[in-house]
Amino acid sequence: MASLKKHAIMLKLLFRGYSEANSKDELYLLNELRKSESIDDFNNICLVLGKSGGLFCVPTLMAFGKDTNKDKAATAINTITQIKKRVSDVASLELQDFFSQSFWEIRWVASNERFISYAACIAGFFGNGSLFIEKLIDDIGEKLMREIYVDIFPHESFRELRLCTSGWEAKEDFIQVLSEVQTDSLMQSVMLDGTIVKGPEALYKENMVNMRCDFLLTRLKFNVDYSSFHYLLKVAGRLNEPD
Repeated sequence: MASLKKHAIMLKLLFRGYSEANSKDELYLLNELRKSESIDDFNNICLVLGKSGGLFCVPTLMAFGKDTNKDKAATAINTITQIKKRVSDVASLELQDFFSQSFWEIRWVASNERFISYAACIAGFFGNGSLFIEKLIDDIGEKLMREIYVDIFPHESFRELRLCTSGWEAKEDFIQVLSEVQTDSLMQSVMLDGTIVKGPEALYKENMVNMRCDFLLTRLKFNVDYSSFHYLLKVAGRLNEPD
């Protein structure tokens, strides 16, 4: 059934071409792209995105541009090139960084203590809600360090960082994440009933946060529900702010 839906969407977008109204279908195909196991399936989805995909596809494709599978990486970069060609010359200058892989790579700017809390929050997603399964936290932390630029010097591993950081206090960090969930839920409610309308700057900021989450969750390659995991990355990312 899912396969039939995917192929129906792909055919629709091929015939329709690029349109801002494609966003929901693009989101669906990006999730299918992450799940794809065969290179043929991957190539076919990229073919559709190259002809009809918009800028919101770029972070996910950029993540695949770093893939160890060279065929996938080359196809993803070629698809980005096709999307970029649809952008006007003026907009291309304004979005120069947007099409740079380094633009999407995440850098940890908060304290190392908060990075440990960040890893613990994400580990809780895989540990049935438990935030303190040490081996799981360490495994997740090592995985995150391969995708996020974080300076843990003089420590050589995430486990060593965690064990040697006596000042780590998780409670306040977890309260901050829960507060972000509550704030986000409240904002969603008032947006739905029309009480507040977000301005262009707020929408841009929100879109950038969501797209950076797209990049990271694609790079992490966890076999999870992408919608739920995306939300976790979004709210836990609140910890990555300068102290």
